[in-house]
Amino acid sequence: MTRWFACSSKRKQTADWNKYDERLMRAAERGDAEKVSSTLAKKGVNPSKLDLEGHTAFHVVASKGHLECLNLILIHGVDLTAPDAAGRNALHLSAKYGHSLCLQKLLQFNCPTENVDLQGRTALHDAAMSDCCSSVQLLCDHGASVNAKDGDGRTPLALSTQMCRPAICQLLIEKGADINSRDKQNKTPLMLGCEYGCKEAVDVLLRAGADVNLVDSFGHDCAYYSRIGDNLEVLTLIKTAMENSPQVLDPVRRIVSLRTRKTKQNSVEDGSVVSKDKSLDLEAENENLRERLRKIQHEQRTLFEKVEGLQHQLSQEQLMSDDLENEKEHLKAILEGKKKK
Repeated sequence: MTRWFACSSKRKQTADWNKYDERLMRAAERGDAEKVSSTLAKKGVNPSKLDLEGHTAFHVVASKGHLECLNLILIHGVDLTAPDAAGRNALHLSAKYGHSLCLQKLLQFNCPTENVDLQGRTALHDAAMSDCCSSVQLLCDHGASVNAKDGDGRTPLALSTQMCRPAICQLLIEKGADINSRDKQNKTPLMLGCEYGCKEAVDVLLRAGADVNLVDSFGHDCAYYSRIGDNLEVLTLIKTAMENSPQVLDPVRRIVSLRTRKTKQNSVEDGSVVSKDKSLDLEAENENLRERLRKIQHEQRTLFEKVEGLQHQLSQEQLMSDDLENEKEHLKAILEGKKKK
């Protein structure tokens, strides 16, 4: 339903796209404050109008960190919470790309911090993933919910741990983040840190008192995720923490533990012994699964880096295109001047 309304709004707003809207968008992309100012002075220009790709000039200056242009648009008047095609508003975009000065300016204009995008994420979720401490600090100081959960049930702390952002993890914990929060699979931030092999983030969580004995909906604990994460340093940290922690199991783990003991007891009583060959087969299968998981995690990080690179490349190509267009108009004006002579 949300997507349908977003698309409906998009069609409505792009129907009357005119040359001034195009000029404003180009100026916004270049960060040309003088051009932005002169275009905003034109009657009927709306910096909240969506283009065919679902972006506004307001979104562009926020995502690119063009502070002077952003200030001009804010003074002119704009819908602070207008979403782009992904449901992100200007505050989301400033946080996502680490533009803390733009984010600060938006907060000064009372841009709300609780709005969510189509993934259910707030600007603080985006700031936590972008590894920008100043953005996280600003949002928390302006009342952003440090324990808000996205569509997967993950908090900013969970996402920053997953992305291996130890400094952000520490800051969020100091701001009151629930260190043992659960997502929709009952995974904790510590489990995610172990799964993705983030030693520094795991260390921060353990020092802050994260519960190493909890299990998720599948009965898996941090030691399990440390093994499949294939980071020996993380596994060592977890094993040490388990040895030094009081063995107070939560109800779910207690049930799993009792079932495991009962199964082992029955196996001994029945005299059944797992053959060496079968054990080797299981170990080989586990190793294959671990290798596949490592590849998937590597592919995820590679894709993320490629997306960032492509976005930067697209911005550069757009700037080159704009420069060529300006040069073309300049040459055209010169030719027309010669014809008149």
